[in-house]
Amino acid sequence: MLLIEEVAMPSVLGLMEQREARARRDLESWTEVLEQAQAEVDAARERVERARVGREELVSVLAEESPVSSPVSVPSGGAVVTAVGSSGSGAVHGEQPPVWRSGMGEEVLSGLYGEVFAAVVAASGPVSGVELARAVGREAETKNEVEKIRHRAYVLERRGWLVREKDGRFTPAPGAVGRDVSPASAERPRPGAGTA
Repeated sequence: MLLIEEVAMPSVLGLMEQREARARRDLESWTEVLEQAQAEVDAARERVERARVGREELVSVLAEESPVSSPVSVPSGGAVVTAVGSSGSGAVHGEQPPVWRSGMGEEVLSGLYGEVFAAVVAASGPVSGVELARAVGREAETKNEVEKIRHRAYVLERRGWLVREKDGRFTPAPGAVGRDVSPASAERPRPGAGTA
């Protein structure tokens, strides 16, 4: 009886070692797959960013080359950009907002950037992308529309106009606007108002 127990013990230990070795091989295999997938995600993200920058540059060039106040079609976004001559405000719908500096008001924000900023200012608290889409009159049920609005909010965040909370919602950056509602944003409905 004692001899059988001594023989059985090493084989159970051997089985467990084999099991561990298989699990380790699986882990290494899946880690390699994950690393390859992450590399693909990073490459795709870089392609998206390059395409976005290229499109924005094209919009900017077309706006500069266009005659005063004539519309320039933008194929990817479906929006129309209006170039404004030196007698106008200089605001172009496709133009990136300026970096916020002390004393700068929301009147320098053009088009959808101004609308998104005003909606965040008008809100009683942090605002999600879906709430922003509703506030600026976009279809919040359409993911593409929400992403367009969220992209504008990200740009405003990078330029110092908004702050993104850890949960992804947006608030006005300290200093970018006073805590009182500005005249431009007072006309805007609050995000999510009147919607379920």
